[in-house]
Amino acid sequence: MKASRYMLSLYAAMILVPLFLALDVFATALSSPAGIRILEILIAVGLLVYAGMGYLEVFVNKKGSAKSLNRPVEIGPHGRMPDKKAGGQDIEVELRRFNMEKKRLELTPYKVNANRFTTVLDALLSIKSGQDSSLAIRYSCRMGICGSCGMVVNGKPVLACETGLLDNSKDGKIEVEPMQAHPLLKDLVTDFDDFFEKHKSIEPGLYRKNTAEQRKAASEYKQSKEERDAYLPYSYCIMCGLCMDACPVVNSNPKFVGPQALSQVQRYHLDSRDQKGEKRLNVVDNLDSVWGCEFAGACSEVCPKGVDPAAAIQALKFDMFKEYLNVGKGKGKGDEVQG
Repeated sequence: MKASRYMLSLYAAMILVPLFLALDVFATALSSPAGIRILEILIAVGLLVYAGMGYLEVFVNKKGSAKSLNRPVEIGPHGRMPDKKAGGQDIEVELRRFNMEKKRLELTPYKVNANRFTTVLDALLSIKSGQDSSLAIRYSCRMGICGSCGMVVNGKPVLACETGLLDNSKDGKIEVEPMQAHPLLKDLVTDFDDFFEKHKSIEPGLYRKNTAEQRKAASEYKQSKEERDAYLPYSYCIMCGLCMDACPVVNSNPKFVGPQALSQVQRYHLDSRDQKGEKRLNVVDNLDSVWGCEFAGACSEVCPKGVDPAAAIQALKFDMFKEYLNVGKGKGKGDEVQG
């Protein structure tokens, strides 16, 4: 804190000047100012020397903390300070990229130095900035919220920003490729147009019989904690598309609406504020929706937010069975099935 002497001396002057005036008044009252004046001179000389040293350090020699404030600070991935003790390790990142001449995907190796904080996305950005600027990557938030950086790492669909490079490397190598359930645009970037169309097809939004009420409701739609908890787990979906890529049915039947859209059907079906009822179930009551699911469970395994699409689809099947029983017994909406 040597460089702060100059400022400290200014603060000291603000305190000592009134003190000197008080001493002068005291010395005049005692009619013996000599001793007090000598004390004032000694304090003033000491203060000037102290302030002069601080001034030289800050503005002339440029030493101390003033210089350190202008020095760039080394920051590691995600704002962390680099781990000096851990050191770096060279990892071979094998990217499966499309070869335009041969019309096929081929592995292209790159070397990246990584520490225990380095993610797959960090490695890809390092490759793009320092080795191959033609590499196409899609990303945004870098913290597992937007879902933009979905890709396949060592055969498993993941978010690159949440996947550690060292933790997932095997024998100093890691394989990265684009998702397979979405049309390839370039390198690791895939087309999500069909994904969003399927999501849109299930009418993802609260339905109210009185549409005017939504525009000018007298009050908010109140819910109990139990009512909210019923659908809350399915509302965490960030639409990253990983569940679609992991689903074997999506990869074999392009018309299958997929686990992401079906989990959102369950999200709105369980919402106490929604009034669509069995009509919402009718939208997905076909072989390309609920009844096309083979319950592999891969969709739930890869979800980065803990949403369970596989369980949601089975719950929809159960609710549809209940509706069939109600219709078969001639019961209206709201009647209970007697077991």
